[in-house]
Amino acid sequence: MAVPGALLQRDRPRLSDASLAPIALLAALPVLVALWKQGPCLQQGWGGTEPFWRFCYSDLAVGVQTADAERGITAYLSGDVPLDQPPLTGSVVSLIAGLAPGEGPLATQRWVLGVWAVLAVAALVLLAWWVRTMPGHRGDALQVAVAPVAGLTILLSPDLLGVVLATGGLWAWSRRHPALAGALLGAGLMARTYPALLLLVVAAHAWRTGRERELPRFGGAALATVAVIALPFLILSPGTLTRSWSAWFDAPAGLGSVWYLPTLAGSPWPASVLTTLAVLGILVAVVLAGLLVLGTPWAPRIAAVALVAVAVVLVSGKSFPVQTSLWLVPLVALAGLRWRDHLVWALAEAVHFMAVWLYLSGLQNPDKSLPPGWYAVALLLRVGAVGYLGVRAGQTATAFPETGDEAHDDLADDLRSSI
Repeated sequence: MAVPGALLQRDRPRLSDASLAPIALLAALPVLVALWKQGPCLQQGWGGTEPFWRFCYSDLAVGVQTADAERGITAYLSGDVPLDQPPLTGSVVSLIAGLAPGEGPLATQRWVLGVWAVLAVAALVLLAWWVRTMPGHRGDALQVAVAPVAGLTILLSPDLLGVVLATGGLWAWSRRHPALAGALLGAGLMARTYPALLLLVVAAHAWRTGRERELPRFGGAALATVAVIALPFLILSPGTLTRSWSAWFDAPAGLGSVWYLPTLAGSPWPASVLTTLAVLGILVAVVLAGLLVLGTPWAPRIAAVALVAVAVVLVSGKSFPVQTSLWLVPLVALAGLRWRDHLVWALAEAVHFMAVWLYLSGLQNPDKSLPPGWYAVALLLRVGAVGYLGVRAGQTATAFPETGDEAHDDLADDLRSSI
């Protein structure tokens, strides 16, 4: 079938059209909001219950202190820095912490968050450019650059590293660079777990679009990257390589998960049952992704399929902490969802964000507690919003390509015209 010239032109990277300078200025806004939100903790530290009341708690900052990450990457590779992170993420965090110019835990925490904030601005700009130039997607870069969810979560954890690598892998595959795509997604897998889903989505997409000959290069690059990253750990400290993943099997239901509702009711479910349910959720996500890619009349947007799969895994998982919502930000933009969908989801995330910290602080001070019932409402609101994103992404994936590409609402046009 002939491809219209307009579509071919749209598939080319447009450096001038991407407007990197104004996008860079806008990308600083969520990071500045995140830093402002961290203000009380940057002054007084992240200990006690005060960070919950101040909404400035950060796993990134707390993990640096509790794991003695200032000892540096060498100590981490040898197993002496027990960061609860996948190997690549733990390596990057310990490397940054080891370069801290000040002495003492608080100085190291401030240094790590400051460096991460600078990297976050660069990452958002890069993500926005990828969104704007990804062939066949025509995503709205502003949905990344000024994403409200980024302002809530970007300094809570080092999840951003995995998000950048995973998104870069999708972009490279769409630009027909299979080896680069495999390498980025392989590295992403060593930084976060959800790129494993994207590897499967890309493989199915390759079969659907007649690119199966590229799969050996794609898969080989992914395996080679995983091997290179894993090799130092296998030599020095094999336990560090699998620490964060092996702990998942015996973990109880975590905050944000629908399986935490029995815990709120005083009857937590066994970890084995939760693990089984989470695995079933992963299988459902893989089956849905396969049906979307292989069962539609035309090849769907790969990012829309990825959003469906990731959303299913998140809402069915054993834990759904606030920071994992960052995974969805570039996928929402690349899937071509409207701003109204984005803002509905962001509102639910904001309600849950406030509720979870009030609930946690109340566990240690019942006189100022958010009742479990109200936290359950916020939890279900957020899970429902993520499920809504998955439904909308499924509709986008199965829509006629021209319809999906041209679906933009007035808010997106107004924001774009401002730059």
